[in-house]
Amino acid sequence: MATPPGGQGQGQGGQGLFNLLASMQSVENLRAQNAANAQSLQEQLQVLSATQQARDLLDRQRLALAQAIAQTQQQLAQQSQTSSAKQGQHLPPPLTPGPQGHSAATSRTSSPLPVQVGPPLGMHSGGASSSAAGAAAAPKRDAPQLETKKTDPEPEEEVPRCHLHRKQNKACKFCKAYYQNEEERQQKLAQERIAALEKWKEGSVNHSGKGLGPEDKAPLPNFPNFPTVWSDRIQKNDYFLNTLSNMTIGEVKGIIAQAEACDTEWRAEKTLDLEPSAFMSCIYRLLQTQLNEGELKGLLKNRSPFVRCAGFIYIRMGMHHERYWELLSDALMDNEEFNPFPSRGSETMSVGQYAEQLLTKDKYVDLPLPRIPVAQRKAINKRMVLYGQFRKRYAANLEVLDRFKETGVKVEICTLDGEWLTGETSESPSKGQCKTLKVTMADGEEQDVSLGMLITPSASGNSTDLTRSRGRSAEELLEKFESQQRDAALATGKDYCKTSGQHTLRVGGVPFVAGVKRKDMDSVRPLETEEEARQARRNMPSMEHQAKLAAIESKYCARVGSGAGSRSSNLDGPERMRLG
Repeated sequence: MATPPGGQGQGQGGQGLFNLLASMQSVENLRAQNAANAQSLQEQLQVLSATQQARDLLDRQRLALAQAIAQTQQQLAQQSQTSSAKQGQHLPPPLTPGPQGHSAATSRTSSPLPVQVGPPLGMHSGGASSSAAGAAAAPKRDAPQLETKKTDPEPEEEVPRCHLHRKQNKACKFCKAYYQNEEERQQKLAQERIAALEKWKEGSVNHSGKGLGPEDKAPLPNFPNFPTVWSDRIQKNDYFLNTLSNMTIGEVKGIIAQAEACDTEWRAEKTLDLEPSAFMSCIYRLLQTQLNEGELKGLLKNRSPFVRCAGFIYIRMGMHHERYWELLSDALMDNEEFNPFPSRGSETMSVGQYAEQLLTKDKYVDLPLPRIPVAQRKAINKRMVLYGQFRKRYAANLEVLDRFKETGVKVEICTLDGEWLTGETSESPSKGQCKTLKVTMADGEEQDVSLGMLITPSASGNSTDLTRSRGRSAEELLEKFESQQRDAALATGKDYCKTSGQHTLRVGGVPFVAGVKRKDMDSVRPLETEEEARQARRNMPSMEHQAKLAAIESKYCARVGSGAGSRSSNLDGPERMRLG
Protein backbone atom coordinates (compact mmCIF):
# COMPACT_ATOMS: atom_id res chain seq x y z
CA MET A 1 0.00 0.00 0.00
CA ALA A 2 1.60 3.32 -0.98
CA THR A 3 2.19 6.20 1.48
CA PRO A 4 0.45 9.43 0.67
CA PRO A 5 2.75 12.29 -0.29
CA GLY A 6 1.38 14.61 2.33
CA GLY A 7 2.18 12.24 5.22
CA GLN A 8 5.79 11.75 4.09
CA GLY A 9 6.35 15.50 4.00
CA GLN A 10 5.01 15.92 7.47
CA GLY A 11 7.42 13.26 8.84
CA GLN A 12 10.40 14.93 7.28
CA GLY A 13 9.41 18.33 8.64
CA GLY A 14 9.07 16.96 12.23
CA GLN A 15 12.49 15.35 12.07
CA GLY A 16 14.07 18.57 10.88
CA LEU A 17 12.41 20.55 13.66
CA PHE A 18 13.76 18.12 16.27
CA ASN A 19 17.30 18.40 14.86
CA LEU A 20 17.05 22.19 14.94
CA LEU A 21 16.01 22.21 18.60
CA ALA A 22 18.87 19.85 19.52
CA SER A 23 21.42 22.06 17.79
CA MET A 24 20.08 25.14 19.55
CA GLN A 25 20.35 23.38 22.94
CA SER A 26 23.95 22.39 22.25
CA VAL A 27 24.75 25.99 21.33
CA GLU A 28 23.26 27.22 24.59
CA ASN A 29 25.31 24.67 26.56
CA LEU A 30 28.47 25.75 24.79
CA ARG A 31 27.75 29.42 25.57
CA ALA A 32 27.23 28.61 29.29
CA GLN A 33 30.48 26.64 29.38
CA ASN A 34 32.38 29.49 27.71
CA ALA A 35 30.92 31.96 30.21
CA ALA A 36 32.02 29.78 33.14
CA ASN A 37 35.53 29.44 31.68
CA ALA A 38 35.72 33.18 31.19
CA GLN A 39 34.68 33.82 34.78
CA SER A 40 37.26 31.39 36.19
CA LEU A 41 39.93 32.96 33.96
CA GLN A 42 38.99 36.39 35.26
CA GLU A 43 39.28 35.19 38.86
CA GLN A 44 42.72 33.75 38.15
CA LEU A 45 43.80 37.05 36.62
CA GLN A 46 42.59 38.89 39.74
CA VAL A 47 44.57 36.52 41.96
CA LEU A 48 47.69 36.99 39.85
CA SER A 49 47.32 40.77 39.94
CA ALA A 50 46.87 40.73 43.74
CA THR A 51 49.97 38.53 44.09
CA GLN A 52 51.97 40.87 41.90
CA GLN A 53 50.85 43.86 43.93
CA ALA A 54 51.85 42.10 47.15
CA ARG A 55 55.28 41.31 45.69
CA ASP A 56 55.75 44.90 44.59
CA LEU A 57 54.75 46.14 48.05
CA LEU A 58 57.17 43.69 49.66
CA ASP A 59 59.99 44.83 47.39
CA ARG A 60 59.31 48.46 48.26
CA GLN A 61 59.33 47.65 51.96
CA ARG A 62 62.62 45.79 51.67
CA LEU A 63 64.16 48.65 49.73
CA ALA A 64 63.01 51.16 52.34
CA LEU A 65 64.38 48.93 55.12
CA ALA A 66 67.76 48.63 53.41
CA GLN A 67 67.94 52.41 52.94
CA ALA A 68 67.06 52.96 56.62
CA ILE A 69 69.80 50.54 57.68
CA ALA A 70 72.34 52.33 55.52
CA GLN A 71 71.35 55.72 56.94
CA THR A 72 71.53 54.39 60.51
CA GLN A 73 75.03 53.03 59.94
CA GLN A 74 76.18 56.35 58.48
CA GLN A 75 74.78 58.25 61.46
CA LEU A 76 76.51 55.87 63.87
CA ALA A 77 79.80 56.29 62.05
CA GLN A 78 79.50 60.09 62.19
CA GLN A 79 78.65 60.01 65.88
CA SER A 80 81.64 57.80 66.67
CA GLN A 81 83.98 60.09 64.75
CA THR A 82 82.57 63.16 66.47
CA SER A 83 82.92 61.62 69.94
CA SER A 84 86.50 60.50 69.29
CA ALA A 85 87.39 63.96 68.01
CA LYS A 86 85.93 65.60 71.11
CA GLN A 87 87.81 63.32 73.49
CA GLY A 88 91.09 63.97 71.70
CA GLN A 89 91.76 60.33 70.97
CA HIS A 90 94.05 59.53 68.03
CA LEU A 91 93.61 56.54 65.88
CA PRO A 92 96.35 53.86 66.11
CA PRO A 93 98.83 53.58 63.25
CA PRO A 94 97.80 51.36 60.37
CA LEU A 95 98.77 47.74 60.67
CA THR A 96 97.96 46.23 57.29
CA PRO A 97 96.90 48.17 54.22
CA GLY A 98 93.39 47.53 53.05
CA PRO A 99 92.16 47.14 49.52
CA GLN A 100 91.64 50.91 49.13
CA GLY A 101 94.76 52.02 50.94
CA HIS A 102 93.24 52.13 54.40
CA SER A 103 94.54 50.05 57.26
CA ALA A 104 92.52 47.31 58.94
CA ALA A 105 92.70 49.15 62.25
CA THR A 106 91.28 52.29 60.64
CA SER A 107 88.43 50.35 59.14
CA ARG A 108 87.70 48.72 62.47
CA THR A 109 87.59 51.99 64.40
CA SER A 110 85.78 54.04 61.79
CA SER A 111 83.04 51.54 61.03
CA PRO A 112 80.70 50.74 63.87
CA LEU A 113 79.43 47.31 64.76
CA PRO A 114 76.67 46.42 62.31
CA VAL A 115 73.15 45.90 63.42
CA GLN A 116 72.10 42.79 61.54
CA VAL A 117 68.44 43.17 60.57
CA GLY A 118 67.39 40.79 57.84
CA PRO A 119 64.12 40.19 56.07
CA PRO A 120 61.55 37.97 57.72
CA LEU A 121 61.81 34.25 57.29
CA GLY A 122 60.14 32.76 54.26
CA MET A 123 60.47 35.97 52.09
CA HIS A 124 62.51 36.15 48.86
CA SER A 125 64.46 39.27 48.01
CA GLY A 126 64.14 41.13 44.75
CA GLY A 127 66.81 42.58 42.53
CA ALA A 128 66.74 46.15 43.85
CA SER A 129 66.57 45.06 47.42
CA SER A 130 69.49 42.64 46.98
CA SER A 131 71.67 45.39 45.56
CA ALA A 132 70.74 47.74 48.41
CA ALA A 133 71.38 45.01 50.93
CA GLY A 134 74.76 44.33 49.34
CA ALA A 135 75.63 48.02 49.59
CA ALA A 136 74.50 48.13 53.21
CA ALA A 137 76.43 45.00 54.04
CA ALA A 138 79.70 46.36 52.65
CA PRO A 139 80.92 47.84 55.98
CA LYS A 140 80.52 44.44 57.62
CA ARG A 141 83.52 42.91 55.89
CA ASP A 142 86.20 44.48 58.06
CA ALA A 143 84.11 44.82 61.26
CA PRO A 144 84.51 42.15 63.97
CA GLN A 145 81.51 39.91 64.49
CA LEU A 146 80.11 39.29 67.99
CA GLU A 147 79.05 35.72 68.60
CA THR A 148 75.70 35.94 70.39
CA LYS A 149 74.19 32.59 69.43
CA LYS A 150 74.29 30.05 72.21
CA THR A 151 75.93 26.82 71.21
CA ASP A 152 74.03 23.71 72.17
CA PRO A 153 75.98 21.03 73.99
CA GLU A 154 77.34 18.44 71.65
CA PRO A 155 75.49 15.13 71.89
CA GLU A 156 77.52 12.41 73.48
CA GLU A 157 78.70 9.66 71.24
CA GLU A 158 76.87 6.47 71.95
CA VAL A 159 79.24 3.55 72.40
CA PRO A 160 77.79 0.46 70.70
CA ARG A 161 77.45 -2.83 72.47
CA CYS A 162 80.05 -5.48 71.89
CA HIS A 163 79.22 -7.51 68.78
CA LEU A 164 81.19 -10.53 69.96
CA HIS A 165 79.97 -11.21 73.51
CA ARG A 166 76.53 -11.24 75.11
CA LYS A 167 78.00 -11.11 78.60
CA GLN A 168 80.79 -8.83 79.72
CA ASN A 169 84.24 -10.07 78.88
CA LYS A 170 86.88 -8.21 80.87
CA ALA A 171 89.55 -9.01 78.30
CA CYS A 172 87.53 -7.53 75.39
CA LYS A 173 88.19 -3.88 74.58
CA PHE A 174 84.69 -3.40 73.12
CA CYS A 175 83.06 -4.72 76.30
CA LYS A 176 85.30 -2.48 78.42
CA ALA A 177 84.40 0.61 76.40
CA TYR A 178 80.66 -0.15 76.47
CA TYR A 179 80.42 -0.89 80.21
CA GLN A 180 82.65 2.06 81.09
CA ASN A 181 80.36 4.35 79.10
CA GLU A 182 77.30 2.84 80.83
CA GLU A 183 78.85 3.41 84.26
CA GLU A 184 79.62 7.06 83.45
CA ARG A 185 76.08 7.56 82.16
CA GLN A 186 74.56 6.10 85.33
CA GLN A 187 76.75 8.34 87.49
CA LYS A 188 75.67 11.38 85.48
CA LEU A 189 72.00 10.44 85.86
CA ALA A 190 72.47 9.98 89.61
CA GLN A 191 74.04 13.45 89.88
CA GLU A 192 71.15 14.96 87.90
CA ARG A 193 68.66 13.28 90.24
CA ILE A 194 70.44 14.62 93.30
CA ALA A 195 70.52 18.13 91.81
CA ALA A 196 66.82 17.94 90.95
CA LEU A 197 66.02 16.75 94.47
CA GLU A 198 67.97 19.61 96.03
CA LYS A 199 66.22 22.06 93.73
CA TRP A 200 62.85 20.58 94.70
CA LYS A 201 63.70 20.88 98.40
CA GLU A 202 64.67 24.53 97.96
CA GLY A 203 61.42 25.11 96.08
CA SER A 204 59.37 23.40 98.81
CA VAL A 205 61.04 25.53 101.48
CA ASN A 206 60.27 28.69 99.51
CA HIS A 207 56.74 27.41 98.94
CA SER A 208 56.24 26.82 102.65
CA GLY A 209 56.81 30.50 103.47
CA LYS A 210 59.76 30.33 105.85
CA GLY A 211 61.76 33.49 106.43
CA LEU A 212 59.02 35.95 105.48
CA GLY A 213 58.73 39.50 106.79
CA PRO A 214 55.81 40.89 108.81
CA GLU A 215 54.21 42.42 105.71
CA ASP A 216 54.66 39.38 103.46
CA LYS A 217 51.70 37.20 102.65
CA ALA A 218 52.06 33.70 104.08
CA PRO A 219 51.42 31.14 101.29
CA LEU A 220 48.50 28.73 101.74
CA PRO A 221 49.29 25.62 99.65
CA ASN A 222 46.69 23.49 101.47
CA PHE A 223 43.77 25.89 101.05
CA PRO A 224 42.91 24.68 97.49
CA ASN A 225 42.43 21.22 99.06
CA PHE A 226 39.80 22.49 101.50
CA PRO A 227 36.91 19.97 101.60
CA THR A 228 34.57 20.80 98.73
CA VAL A 229 31.41 19.94 100.64
CA TRP A 230 32.29 22.31 103.46
CA SER A 231 33.42 25.02 101.07
CA ASP A 232 30.10 24.91 99.19
CA ARG A 233 28.09 24.92 102.40
CA ILE A 234 29.96 27.93 103.78
CA GLN A 235 29.80 29.94 100.54
CA LYS A 236 26.06 29.29 100.17
CA ASN A 237 25.34 30.26 103.77
CA ASP A 238 23.34 33.51 104.11
CA TYR A 239 25.39 34.69 107.09
CA PHE A 240 28.63 34.31 105.12
CA LEU A 241 27.26 35.92 101.96
CA ASN A 242 25.50 38.89 103.57
CA THR A 243 27.75 39.61 106.55
CA LEU A 244 31.22 38.05 106.59
CA SER A 245 32.06 38.53 102.91
CA ASN A 246 32.00 42.33 103.35
CA MET A 247 33.97 42.50 106.62
CA THR A 248 37.60 43.40 107.23
CA ILE A 249 40.07 41.27 109.16
CA GLY A 250 39.61 43.29 112.35
CA GLU A 251 35.83 42.89 112.24
CA VAL A 252 36.14 39.15 111.66
CA LYS A 253 38.46 38.88 114.68
CA GLY A 254 35.86 40.70 116.76
CA ILE A 255 33.19 38.16 115.80
CA ILE A 256 35.51 35.27 116.69
CA ALA A 257 36.27 36.85 120.08
CA GLN A 258 32.54 36.87 120.86
CA ALA A 259 32.17 33.17 120.04
CA GLU A 260 31.15 30.68 122.70
CA ALA A 261 32.33 27.48 121.00
CA CYS A 262 34.82 26.18 118.45
CA ASP A 263 32.32 23.81 116.86
CA THR A 264 32.01 23.36 113.11
CA GLU A 265 28.19 23.32 112.98
CA TRP A 266 25.29 24.80 114.88
CA ARG A 267 21.51 24.53 114.73
CA ALA A 268 19.64 27.76 114.13
CA GLU A 269 16.50 28.67 116.01
CA LYS A 270 13.16 27.25 114.81
CA THR A 271 14.85 24.74 112.52
CA LEU A 272 16.37 21.29 112.70
CA ASP A 273 18.93 21.79 109.94
CA LEU A 274 22.61 22.09 110.81
CA GLU A 275 24.51 25.01 109.30
CA PRO A 276 28.21 25.94 109.33
CA SER A 277 29.00 27.77 112.54
CA ALA A 278 30.04 31.41 112.62
CA PHE A 279 33.41 30.31 114.03
CA MET A 280 34.14 28.08 111.01
CA SER A 281 32.81 30.65 108.55
CA CYS A 282 35.13 33.30 110.00
CA ILE A 283 38.13 30.99 109.59
CA TYR A 284 37.16 30.38 105.96
CA ARG A 285 36.92 34.14 105.44
CA LEU A 286 40.43 34.59 106.87
CA LEU A 287 41.73 31.89 104.52
CA GLN A 288 40.19 33.76 101.60
CA THR A 289 41.85 37.05 102.54
CA GLN A 290 45.28 35.35 103.14
CA LEU A 291 46.81 37.01 106.19
CA ASN A 292 50.36 38.28 106.25
CA GLU A 293 52.89 37.17 108.86
CA GLY A 294 52.20 40.08 111.20
CA GLU A 295 48.43 39.52 111.19
CA LEU A 296 48.93 35.79 111.77
CA LYS A 297 51.18 36.42 114.78
CA GLY A 298 48.52 38.80 116.08
CA LEU A 299 45.97 35.97 115.98
CA LEU A 300 48.27 33.61 117.88
CA LYS A 301 48.95 36.19 120.63
CA ASN A 302 45.38 37.43 121.08
CA ARG A 303 43.84 37.51 124.57
CA SER A 304 40.77 35.54 123.56
CA PRO A 305 41.32 31.76 123.48
CA PHE A 306 38.81 31.43 120.65
CA VAL A 307 40.82 33.83 118.46
CA ARG A 308 43.99 31.87 119.20
CA CYS A 309 42.22 28.62 118.34
CA ALA A 310 41.00 30.16 115.08
CA GLY A 311 44.65 30.94 114.29
CA PHE A 312 45.58 27.30 114.99
CA ILE A 313 42.94 26.00 112.58
CA TYR A 314 44.01 28.62 109.99
CA ILE A 315 47.55 27.20 110.16
CA ARG A 316 46.43 23.58 110.12
CA MET A 317 43.98 23.98 107.22
CA GLY A 318 45.93 26.29 104.94
CA MET A 319 49.67 26.42 105.55
CA HIS A 320 52.49 24.06 104.61
CA HIS A 321 53.11 21.10 106.90
CA GLU A 322 56.74 22.16 107.43
CA ARG A 323 55.50 25.24 109.35
CA TYR A 324 53.14 23.39 111.70
CA TRP A 325 55.70 22.86 114.43
CA GLU A 326 57.27 26.29 113.99
CA LEU A 327 53.95 28.09 114.55
CA LEU A 328 52.10 25.74 116.94
CA SER A 329 54.87 24.51 119.27
CA ASP A 330 54.74 27.62 121.48
CA ALA A 331 50.97 27.23 121.96
CA LEU A 332 51.38 23.70 123.37
CA MET A 333 52.27 25.26 126.75
CA ASP A 334 49.17 27.48 126.88
CA ASN A 335 47.38 26.46 130.11
CA GLU A 336 44.24 28.63 129.80
CA GLU A 337 41.17 26.46 130.39
CA PHE A 338 38.07 26.71 128.18
CA ASN A 339 35.32 24.50 126.76
CA PRO A 340 35.57 24.32 122.95
CA PHE A 341 32.49 22.13 122.40
CA PRO A 342 29.84 22.84 125.06
CA SER A 343 26.97 21.57 122.89
CA ARG A 344 28.62 18.15 122.61
CA GLY A 345 28.96 17.72 126.36
CA SER A 346 32.76 17.82 126.31
CA GLU A 347 34.85 18.74 129.31
CA THR A 348 37.08 21.77 129.61
CA MET A 349 40.61 21.54 128.26
CA SER A 350 43.60 23.81 127.97
CA VAL A 351 44.47 25.68 124.80
CA GLY A 352 47.68 23.64 124.62
CA GLN A 353 45.74 20.38 124.58
CA TYR A 354 43.52 21.82 121.84
CA ALA A 355 46.60 22.61 119.72
CA GLU A 356 48.00 19.14 120.43
CA GLN A 357 44.85 17.48 119.06
CA LEU A 358 45.17 19.49 115.86
CA LEU A 359 48.70 18.15 115.39
CA THR A 360 48.03 14.52 116.28
CA LYS A 361 44.57 13.86 114.80
CA ASP A 362 43.37 13.55 111.20
CA LYS A 363 39.95 15.15 111.77
CA TYR A 364 38.66 18.21 113.53
CA VAL A 365 35.23 17.03 114.77
CA ASP A 366 33.91 15.79 111.39
CA LEU A 367 36.08 18.06 109.21
CA PRO A 368 39.04 16.22 107.56
CA LEU A 369 42.40 17.90 108.08
CA PRO A 370 45.25 18.04 105.52
CA ARG A 371 47.46 14.98 105.58
CA ILE A 372 50.83 15.20 107.32
CA PRO A 373 53.64 13.11 105.75
CA VAL A 374 54.69 10.00 107.67
CA ALA A 375 58.18 11.25 108.47
CA GLN A 376 56.84 14.58 109.72
CA ARG A 377 54.16 12.85 111.83
CA LYS A 378 56.73 10.53 113.43
CA ALA A 379 58.90 13.49 114.38
CA ILE A 380 55.87 15.32 115.84
CA ASN A 381 54.77 12.27 117.86
CA LYS A 382 58.29 11.77 119.17
CA ARG A 383 58.38 15.34 120.45
CA MET A 384 54.79 15.30 121.67
CA VAL A 385 55.43 12.57 124.27
CA LEU A 386 57.42 15.09 126.30
CA TYR A 387 54.72 17.75 126.42
CA GLY A 388 52.54 16.07 129.01
CA GLN A 389 55.42 16.39 131.48
CA PHE A 390 56.27 19.86 130.16
CA ARG A 391 52.77 21.13 130.96
CA LYS A 392 52.96 19.84 134.52
CA ARG A 393 56.36 21.49 134.96
CA TYR A 394 55.01 24.71 133.46
CA ALA A 395 52.19 24.83 136.00
CA ALA A 396 54.64 24.06 138.82
CA ASN A 397 57.08 26.79 137.73
CA LEU A 398 54.26 29.34 137.61
CA GLU A 399 53.74 28.79 141.34
CA VAL A 400 57.43 29.54 142.07
CA LEU A 401 57.81 32.32 139.49
CA ASP A 402 59.55 34.56 142.06
CA ARG A 403 62.53 32.25 141.77
CA PHE A 404 63.34 33.71 138.32
CA LYS A 405 62.96 37.43 139.08
CA GLU A 406 66.69 37.84 139.46
CA THR A 407 69.05 37.12 136.58
CA GLY A 408 71.92 34.68 136.68
CA VAL A 409 69.92 31.71 138.01
CA LYS A 410 71.53 28.39 137.10
CA VAL A 411 69.06 26.29 135.11
CA GLU A 412 68.95 23.16 133.02
CA ILE A 413 67.05 23.12 129.73
CA CYS A 414 65.40 20.14 128.08
CA THR A 415 65.60 20.19 124.27
CA LEU A 416 62.90 18.85 121.96
CA ASP A 417 64.89 15.63 121.59
CA GLY A 418 65.00 15.07 125.36
CA GLU A 419 68.61 16.17 125.95
CA TRP A 420 69.49 18.41 128.91
CA LEU A 421 71.77 21.45 128.59
CA THR A 422 73.03 23.91 131.21
CA GLY A 423 72.71 27.69 131.21
CA GLU A 424 71.68 30.70 133.25
CA THR A 425 68.88 33.22 133.01
CA SER A 426 69.62 36.64 131.56
CA GLU A 427 66.18 38.30 131.90
CA SER A 428 63.03 38.04 133.97
CA PRO A 429 60.07 36.00 132.65
CA SER A 430 58.03 37.45 129.80
CA LYS A 431 54.51 38.84 130.33
CA GLY A 432 52.71 36.99 127.52
CA GLN A 433 50.23 34.17 127.72
CA CYS A 434 52.94 31.50 127.37
CA LYS A 435 55.70 32.75 129.64
CA THR A 436 59.30 32.25 128.53
CA LEU A 437 62.75 33.00 129.92
CA LYS A 438 65.78 34.26 128.02
CA VAL A 439 68.60 31.86 128.87
CA THR A 440 72.28 32.16 127.99
CA MET A 441 73.72 28.77 127.09
CA ALA A 442 77.20 27.52 127.95
CA ASP A 443 78.45 28.41 124.45
CA GLY A 444 77.14 32.00 124.76
CA GLU A 445 74.03 31.57 122.63
CA GLU A 446 70.78 33.11 123.92
CA GLN A 447 67.44 31.32 123.62
CA ASP A 448 63.85 31.99 124.65
CA VAL A 449 62.85 28.89 126.64
CA SER A 450 59.40 28.03 127.96
CA LEU A 451 58.97 27.59 131.73
CA GLY A 452 57.92 23.99 131.14
CA MET A 453 61.27 23.07 129.61
CA LEU A 454 63.66 24.23 132.36
CA ILE A 455 64.44 23.33 135.97
CA THR A 456 66.56 24.82 138.74
CA PRO A 457 68.61 21.81 139.85
CA SER A 458 69.22 21.26 143.55
CA ALA A 459 71.11 18.48 145.34
CA SER A 460 68.44 18.22 148.07
CA GLY A 461 65.50 18.46 145.65
CA ASN A 462 62.59 16.05 145.72
CA SER A 463 62.34 13.61 142.80
CA THR A 464 58.62 14.37 142.46
CA ASP A 465 59.22 18.14 142.26
CA LEU A 466 59.32 18.83 138.53
CA THR A 467 60.78 22.30 139.11
CA ARG A 468 63.92 20.66 140.53
CA SER A 469 64.09 17.18 138.93
CA ARG A 470 64.16 16.05 135.33
CA GLY A 471 61.28 13.62 135.73
CA ARG A 472 60.92 10.68 133.40
CA SER A 473 63.37 10.45 130.53
CA ALA A 474 62.40 10.82 126.90
CA GLU A 475 63.21 7.14 126.25
CA GLU A 476 60.77 5.98 128.92
CA LEU A 477 57.99 8.24 127.67
CA LEU A 478 58.57 7.19 124.06
CA GLU A 479 58.54 3.51 125.02
CA LYS A 480 55.26 4.00 126.90
CA PHE A 481 53.73 5.76 123.90
CA GLU A 482 54.80 3.00 121.51
CA SER A 483 53.41 0.32 123.80
CA GLN A 484 50.08 2.16 123.90
CA GLN A 485 50.08 2.30 120.11
CA ARG A 486 50.75 -1.44 119.92
CA ASP A 487 48.01 -2.23 122.43
CA ALA A 488 45.55 -0.08 120.51
CA ALA A 489 46.09 -2.29 117.45
CA LEU A 490 45.13 -5.44 119.40
CA ALA A 491 41.74 -6.52 120.74
CA THR A 492 40.57 -8.63 123.67
CA GLY A 493 37.27 -10.51 123.81
CA LYS A 494 34.49 -8.89 121.80
CA ASP A 495 36.28 -5.55 121.47
CA TYR A 496 37.66 -6.48 118.05
CA CYS A 497 35.53 -3.76 116.45
CA LYS A 498 33.87 -1.32 118.78
CA THR A 499 32.00 0.48 116.00
CA SER A 500 30.81 -2.66 114.20
CA GLY A 501 27.28 -2.11 112.92
CA GLN A 502 26.94 1.36 114.48
CA HIS A 503 25.99 4.16 112.12
CA THR A 504 24.92 7.75 112.65
CA LEU A 505 22.13 9.00 110.40
CA ARG A 506 20.77 12.53 110.10
CA VAL A 507 17.08 13.01 109.41
CA GLY A 508 16.10 16.64 109.13
CA GLY A 509 19.35 17.61 110.80
CA VAL A 510 18.68 15.42 113.86
CA PRO A 511 21.30 12.67 114.43
CA PHE A 512 20.07 9.11 115.04
CA VAL A 513 22.36 6.28 116.12
CA ALA A 514 21.48 2.93 114.53
CA GLY A 515 22.99 -0.50 115.04
CA VAL A 516 23.40 -0.36 118.85
CA LYS A 517 21.71 -2.99 120.97
CA ARG A 518 19.01 -1.74 123.30
CA LYS A 519 20.50 -3.48 126.33
CA ASP A 520 23.82 -1.74 125.67
CA MET A 521 22.07 1.60 125.52
CA ASP A 522 20.18 0.87 128.75
CA SER A 523 23.38 -0.15 130.51
CA VAL A 524 25.06 3.04 129.41
CA ARG A 525 22.11 5.35 130.12
CA PRO A 526 20.45 4.57 133.52
CA LEU A 527 16.85 5.45 134.21
CA GLU A 528 16.88 8.95 135.55
CA THR A 529 13.31 9.63 136.56
CA GLU A 530 10.62 7.71 138.42
CA GLU A 531 8.24 8.18 135.52
CA GLU A 532 10.58 6.21 133.25
CA ALA A 533 10.84 3.46 135.92
CA ARG A 534 7.05 3.19 136.22
CA GLN A 535 6.73 3.03 132.44
CA ALA A 536 9.27 0.22 132.38
CA ARG A 537 7.33 -1.75 135.03
CA ARG A 538 4.13 -1.38 133.01
CA ASN A 539 5.84 -2.83 129.97
CA MET A 540 6.98 -5.88 131.96
CA PRO A 541 4.72 -9.07 131.80
CA SER A 542 2.09 -9.46 134.55
CA MET A 543 2.31 -11.90 137.50
CA GLU A 544 -0.29 -14.29 136.03
CA HIS A 545 1.58 -14.42 132.76
CA GLN A 546 4.81 -15.15 134.60
CA ALA A 547 3.09 -18.01 136.59
CA LYS A 548 1.84 -19.61 133.38
CA LEU A 549 5.30 -19.43 131.88
CA ALA A 550 6.79 -21.07 135.04
CA ALA A 551 4.24 -23.94 134.89
CA ILE A 552 4.99 -24.66 131.24
CA GLU A 553 8.71 -24.54 131.96
CA SER A 554 8.38 -26.99 134.90
CA LYS A 555 6.30 -29.41 132.82
CA TYR A 556 8.36 -29.60 129.71
CA CYS A 557 11.80 -28.76 131.07
CA ALA A 558 11.84 -30.97 134.25
CA ARG A 559 14.52 -33.62 134.66
CA VAL A 560 13.47 -37.34 134.61
CA GLY A 561 14.80 -39.47 137.56
CA SER A 562 16.91 -42.54 137.00
CA GLY A 563 15.03 -44.98 139.44
CA ALA A 564 11.64 -46.73 139.12
CA GLY A 565 10.20 -44.81 142.02
CA SER A 566 10.92 -41.62 140.32
CA ARG A 567 9.13 -42.77 137.17
CA SER A 568 6.03 -43.79 139.12
CA SER A 569 5.91 -40.66 141.17
CA ASN A 570 6.42 -38.34 138.21
CA LEU A 571 2.94 -38.78 136.72
CA ASP A 572 2.78 -35.24 135.34
CA GLY A 573 6.08 -35.56 133.53
CA PRO A 574 6.42 -35.34 129.81
CA GLU A 575 5.10 -38.25 127.78
CA ARG A 576 7.67 -40.47 126.07
CA MET A 577 7.11 -42.72 123.08
CA ARG A 578 9.24 -45.74 122.31
CA LEU A 579 9.42 -47.13 118.83
CA GLY A 580 10.36 -50.83 118.41
